[in-house]
This record gives sequence, structure tokens and C-alpha cells, in this order.
Amino acid sequence: MDRDVLPRIAYWSTSFEPKMEALASEVACLRRAFPGSAVWGVNARSRWPISVRHGLGFHPRLQLFFRGMTAVMQHAFDINHVFGSIGDWFHLRAIRRRPTVLTAAVTNGSSGKDMLSKVDLFAVEWPGARDELQALGIDRGQVRLVFPPVDLERFKPTPCPDTPYTVLFASSPDRADWLDDRGVGLLLAAAKMRPDWRFVLAWRPWGTALQELQRRLAEQPSPNVEVHVGRFDDMSRFYANAHVTVAPFLCRHRGKPAPNSVIESLASGRPVVVSDQVGLADMVAEQRMGAVCGSNAESFVAAIEETQRTWNSMSENARSVAERWFCRSTFIASYRGIYGELLGA
Repeated sequence: MDRDVLPRIAYWSTSFEPKMEALASEVACLRRAFPGSAVWGVNARSRWPISVRHGLGFHPRLQLFFRGMTAVMQHAFDINHVFGSIGDWFHLRAIRRRPTVLTAAVTNGSSGKDMLSKVDLFAVEWPGARDELQALGIDRGQVRLVFPPVDLERFKPTPCPDTPYTVLFASSPDRADWLDDRGVGLLLAAAKMRPDWRFVLAWRPWGTALQELQRRLAEQPSPNVEVHVGRFDDMSRFYANAHVTVAPFLCRHRGKPAPNSVIESLASGRPVVVSDQVGLADMVAEQRMGAVCGSNAESFVAAIEETQRTWNSMSENARSVAERWFCRSTFIASYRGIYGELLGA
């Protein structure tokens, strides 16, 4: 690939709000690095295209129109880049034969051998995903590991808060039936066990999960649980006011294996607690940038207590790992290399 001529990329995504959705933020980062690119896709929350700036998101009922439109438009681009999962059959079906990369940022089934045969290279966002794709019959030589990016200038270490030990949860689902799978039940149980801790939930204002959370808190009030609802343009203040960020997911298929809140927390010098179902769990344990918990409240509380005992060293490790593996320049350079492989081939 000529370094002076950047390729035009057609990004296929189900996420279109960079300030609220991790996948949309990653795509927006790449679009800034590769001008002239576009993003479109099927999105159940969209009844009509969102915007040219953020992407063209079509409701599933408009899928035939979407497929017809993209059949023409994708020929104006050099590469197709599906950003989501290997289960995104609704995007793979619409793709025409041309250089294609698929980023498996979430675990969500599989589209089948015929559709996946359209993909030339795969990118994954957590180390264990390479083995998972290989188990599905995808050649390991086709898979590249690219960690998601974080803005190291916006998210940076600040002094340890002089407040009660504060636990931040910032991975809210939009569906009520996903609450416990994301570990919210564990978090509320932990709040009962440790009334001396402060639990802060940063919640996105969409879907049905918020109403269910409010119902649970009304039935069993927890004075040490705070729910902040909004489209937060800058999450850095939440990390600055917290001691630890948690992602105690109980189902690996209903949460991002490399959660955005975990990565932003690391960049902010805040240790993390993740469950053994989170894709970055082994890395968290090996790098001593937090602790890993099991599927019960006792294990979750014990993991948080571990971060409290060793907060200073874990804080330093967290920022060091973010700088080494999650910086934006590395993310962009990795995909520039992948695009170069595709066009060179």
C-alpha cells in the first residue's frame, strides 16, 4: 500500500453513537485516520438513517433496501471492514467480493462457513479469541490481534480519591433481561455486604434495563448505590472519582470481552475487577492491574478487597499496560498494516 495514498474503507457496523458505544468509538477513530471512508449497517434502534457524519444505520425492516444500496455504494471503496462479530450475517450477506476484514469485537454466534469465506482477514480484541476462532475452523494465520484504543490524553491518572472506597460500573446493558448477565445482581449484593463502600453506576439512557434497575432499588433500597443517567461526553470524571472499575459479567456473550470501561479505567490509573468470563481476565491477572472474580458475590467482594489492599501498585500497572497495548497510534497502525496486507494480496 502506498503510504501517501490512504485506502477508502467501507465500515459495516451496528453502532453509530461514538460517545456512548465502544464499537462506534473505534470506528470513528479509524474514520478520522482514513479520510474518505464511510460507515453503514443494520441497527434495530434506527427507523431511518442516522446521519452521514455518524453513519447510515437502517432498521432491519429496511434490510432489502439496505442491501440494494450497499451493493452499489461499496464499489466506491477499496476495502470492506465489518466491525462487530462473526455472527453479523446480515452484513456479510450484503458484501460483494472484494478485500474484506472482519473485527470480532464481541462473541455472537457464527455466520456459517459460506459467509465467512468472504472474509480475507480477521481481527480480534482479546488474546483468547484467536483460539476461539481456530476452534470454529478459521485458520489461525488469518487472525490478527488488535487491542481496542483509548485516548491517553483524556484518560490519565489522577490522585487517589479521599473518599469511601468507590466502585464504578460503566457497562450498562440496554435490555432488562441482560442485567444479571452483566453482573448487576452481583454488584447490588456486594453493596449490601459492604455498606462502607460507595457503588456508582454510570448508565446510558436507553432500552428497558434502567427501569428494571430502578425497580430493584425501590424494592431493596441501598443508600450506598448511586445511579447516574446521561449521555456523558466525557467519562474521565467518573474514573477520577472512583478507586476501581468493575465488569463482573456472568455471560461471555452478553458483554464486550474487552469492555471499554475497563480500558478507560486502566488509562486513568484505576485498577479493575473483571469476572473470569471477560476476555481480558487472564491479562488482568498476569499484569497485576486488577483482580479476577468468580460468579458469586463473595468472590466479587474479595476481588475488590484485593485492589484496595494493593491499590498503588495496581494503579501504576494499569496505566503502564494502557500505554503499552491500548494507545490509539498502535490501534491505527495495526489496521493500516491489515489494510496493506489486503491490498498487497
